[in-house]
Amino acid sequence: MKKQGLILVLFICLLIFPFTGVGQQRQTYQISLVKLWETQAKLIVPESVIRDPVTGYFLVSNINGSSSAVDGNGFISRLNESGEIVNLKWVKGLNAPKGMAIHERILYVTDITRLISIDLDKGKIIKQYEVPGSRFLNDVVTDDLGNVYISDSSPDSRIIYRLHSGKIEKWLESERLNRPNGLFFADNILYIGSSGDGKIKTVDLQEKEVKILANIGLNIDGLFQDRLGNIFTSNWSGIISCTLPSGKTVKLLDTTEESINTADIGYWQERDILLIPTFFGNTIAAYQINYSEQ
Repeated sequence: MKKQGLILVLFICLLIFPFTGVGQQRQTYQISLVKLWETQAKLIVPESVIRDPVTGYFLVSNINGSSSAVDGNGFISRLNESGEIVNLKWVKGLNAPKGMAIHERILYVTDITRLISIDLDKGKIIKQYEVPGSRFLNDVVTDDLGNVYISDSSPDSRIIYRLHSGKIEKWLESERLNRPNGLFFADNILYIGSSGDGKIKTVDLQEKEVKILANIGLNIDGLFQDRLGNIFTSNWSGIISCTLPSGKTVKLLDTTEESINTADIGYWQERDILLIPTFFGNTIAAYQINYSEQ
């Protein structure tokens, strides 16, 4: 597999951030991605990555086989901040694990048709929640109260599930959802990356109305919002895009020609670091997101 496409600054895009306060003017920023490190290719089909804020370890879900196989081969790895694999099979016995979320020292991870909770301090599985009716659970996120939202990316899926008070429920079913995949939560809003129609959608937790924020035009895998309000999205085929608060989308990285995938991306907000699982490349690549005022 070629990796030269992931070595230098890949794309530099001019971003315009409007400020509407009295006396404020429009300011221009430049954003660039610079590669920091990449793990050894010892992971096995890594799909998602998240940072444990207490220990500082990066946690990686490894499918280790088919994305829909109930084979018990899946596992969670731990990396240090330099990208060294500290424990390859930290938690084992999962079925094609994908998206992950953390709330109060509990790691939640999707497991095809189950949601698994893991004690972060002990590295042990706590509980397995069956999700009736689900076929291909994908990403997961928690809100401020600890409710857990789960996307189902199976064909024709229009559903977001929720773990609430220890029970799984069908939280939202809407024709405006189209194979929901990546999830992100901020300010009482659930952001949804749609793998069916390539659109970023938002849902207010109280109103539960699905709105279209932007049309990326590509299948969306992972997404997150940075500290400036930009939304970064990944397309599994090898594309990282950034959608500005204005709704304009720019491409930041394209490794499709090198056949390097960009799966469910992670974000270390305190240091503006983008983390990319390369899926069949069996690595995690870290990029510094640089912002410079023009």
